[in-house]
Amino acid sequence: MQTDCGEESSVETKLSEKHLKITKARKLILGMLTQASPKTVDELASMLGANGEKLSLSTIYRTCETLSANGLLLKTNLTDDGIARYEYLKSGHVHHAICLGCGRIIPIDDCPFGQFDRLMQSKYDFAVSSHRIEIYGYCRECRRRLK
Repeated sequence: MQTDCGEESSVETKLSEKHLKITKARKLILGMLTQASPKTVDELASMLGANGEKLSLSTIYRTCETLSANGLLLKTNLTDDGIARYEYLKSGHVHHAICLGCGRIIPIDDCPFGQFDRLMQSKYDFAVSSHRIEIYGYCRECRRRLK
């Protein structure tokens, strides 16, 4: 897989910061997911294959689980298919818009719930440690097809 030096060193820095061994599989998977929407293990295998890289499904799964356990990837089940998807964790959390037509998953980097978290603390004396928002609807292409 072709990556520029800046991206590769950033991936290696992230792995080092988490005191993880820098392996080819970790660099490839983390590098791919830094610029991608949530992906399944099968989707990652296809992407790697398209880039001329070959990793077994079990290696991809184990690598994703390790990166998830160490806070570099987020593991979610966003659709009704029950298949886990992994995505690069750019900040403390991420929200998603999910198209009911094509299944496309769009990460939403903005978080509109900071005020809600403060309200939970002040009104209910409840300290929110995290939250997850999934918004379901139809993307532009699917809305066009429905018309």
